[in-house]
Amino acid sequence: MIDTHSARGDTILIPTPCLSEVLMAVASVNKAITVIKESTSMQIAPFDAKAAIELGIESAKARKAGDKKSGSNEDWQKVKFDRQISIIAKTAGAEIFYTDDNNQTHFSKLIGLKVIHTWELPLPNKIAEPNFFDDPT
Repeated sequence: MIDTHSARGDTILIPTPCLSEVLMAVASVNKAITVIKESTSMQIAPFDAKAAIELGIESAKARKAGDKKSGSNEDWQKVKFDRQISIIAKTAGAEIFYTDDNNQTHFSKLIGLKVIHTWELPLPNKIAEPNFFDDPT
């Protein structure tokens, strides 16, 4: 997926809350950050003022509709976190949102993003070389 988007000149956005989750799973945080920063196709998308405003608007719409969770059965903290991630992607210009999380799928679709799950991705033609997630240095 990364190779395909990179070859097309697309930008792969990594919302900051997702970045923190990814960094918990890597062997080398420093190497992961270096790879992302040096990549011409990956960009870290922050929770900035634009995202905060949009999040406030979406949350207010949900409350006015009588369901602050917008139909989610998750606890309130997860709802806020997932809504924030979707909003960051939208305000940073994402067109496609990749996730396997049902809640993030729900919120991303609500705000007009196309959602793709990992099981919908085509299988690679070859086995990928080890990446920075696997490198213990």
